[in-house]
Amino acid sequence: MPAKKEPDSETKAKLEMTVKELFSSHDFHRVTMRTIAGKAGVGLNTIYMYYENKERLLFSFVDTWIIQLDLTLADHLQGLEDCKEKLRKIIWVILDFYEKNVDIAKIVLLTVPFKTWMADVTFKQKDTAMRIIGLFREGQEQGKFDSGIPAELMFDLLYGTMHRITYMWIYLGKKKRLTDYSGICFDMIWRAIEKKR
Repeated sequence: MPAKKEPDSETKAKLEMTVKELFSSHDFHRVTMRTIAGKAGVGLNTIYMYYENKERLLFSFVDTWIIQLDLTLADHLQGLEDCKEKLRKIIWVILDFYEKNVDIAKIVLLTVPFKTWMADVTFKQKDTAMRIIGLFREGQEQGKFDSGIPAELMFDLLYGTMHRITYMWIYLGKKKRLTDYSGICFDMIWRAIEKKR
């Protein structure tokens, strides 16, 4: 269910900053609407004017972040024709996004219970998923990707691999750049899905 109406830009910016800070550093169940209101300096009743509960508040921002990522992907893929190079670029862009937005990575990958997120419409990530699944189908039609592997399963492999790399990077203390893993991540996924001659 969408937000009741959009808050003004100043209120929205305060809430977004607070949501990032609280949900990236605290257990999901310990963050309350009252905590968010106090930290953001926004009245509790004001927040309820826009969002019916903390899940809707959080996932409205998750949706915004996913849209940002999708727009960045679309921008970086412009002008690329080769499916293999598009896949390489997708991996780099997603890892770069999480590297630059560690708080978002923590929220999406570590603190939000999957069952809770799966119940929300934002979980489907429709535009991003269809863009990447479309790439896999395109690669299958061109004879570059294994046609025996469903494109949706390739998508799961891609995201599962990148998410695991990202949360282990966070867990181990970010000792190097996350994008430094993009090459080996690409090589592993490419070997798994390329059409064998």
